[in-house]
Amino acid sequence: MGLFDLFGGKKKQESAMDVFIRAVYGDPPPPKRAKLSEAVDLANELLMGVVSEREILAVATQLSNGPIPYSTHDLALSVALNFFKDPARIPTLGTAQLMARMSMLEWIQEKKVAPMLAESFENTLYKLYKPGA
Repeated sequence: MGLFDLFGGKKKQESAMDVFIRAVYGDPPPPKRAKLSEAVDLANELLMGVVSEREILAVATQLSNGPIPYSTHDLALSVALNFFKDPARIPTLGTAQLMARMSMLEWIQEKKVAPMLAESFENTLYKLYKPGA
């Protein structure tokens, strides 16, 4: 029996997404603040024009409409990561992922991205694109 049960109240069951959002963005998390068109432009730069803007916009819109309170730069990283993780695109995105990782490092220094999100981005790209992968 939990503390809330003793007093007759029920605490809302937290979803894994709620826990994730608080871990990445703090408690309480900030309001949604990503600028979709800027995030699409940034993702296009990260992907070095290899992916069509239409495809980028579709993924960006889907992620932006979700529960995560992305910053514009967080959204751009998340969108680009969707394409970097696509096995069919890995052969054409080798150079782009190196440049994207350098951009991400700049964004961390400028405090434009959530550190946990940047770490996940780096770890994922390292595993997928390391020599011999």
